[in-house]
Amino acid sequence: MAGETQLSGRITFLIVGSVFLAVTIGMGALAVHLYRTYANPTAMAACTVFSWAFGSMVMSMMLVLLTSGRKTRGRIGTRRGQVTVMLGSRSPASSGHIIGDGIEAEGEAGTRIISVIPSLFLIASSLGLALLGLFLFGRHRLDLIGSGMFIAVVFYIANWSRLAWPRK
Repeated sequence: MAGETQLSGRITFLIVGSVFLAVTIGMGALAVHLYRTYANPTAMAACTVFSWAFGSMVMSMMLVLLTSGRKTRGRIGTRRGQVTVMLGSRSPASSGHIIGDGIEAEGEAGTRIISVIPSLFLIASSLGLALLGLFLFGRHRLDLIGSGMFIAVVFYIANWSRLAWPRK
């Protein structure tokens, strides 16, 4: 059972990380395109900061997995019996739910952070985003809203680094 929860936790991180990586690449490519075509500076800033934030999440997740060793744990719970499924239908002729026999399942996976490397990476990432924002501001490619986005996301990533610091 312990091997199964370790494997399912790592697979969960792999799936979530792959989705974040796809969003990072797509938004990063769009940000570069908007920069090159001198498009709307707010849209360019939004794509840049969200791509940077998603990329920082992917990298910090990978660093946690690489530095955590065998500290992944998971829990899966099931329940059999009467299950209610909400339909979301607002029709007057519909009751809005179905009740019947079924199985309900829930689960969670987690990895204990035991290294400072992910936190230090996030600190470096927030500094890098701040420098990129200053570069774009100096090139007159940011407006007021875009500058605000850069400042807000720099603080968010810095806060993630605080939360990623190992605890006892």
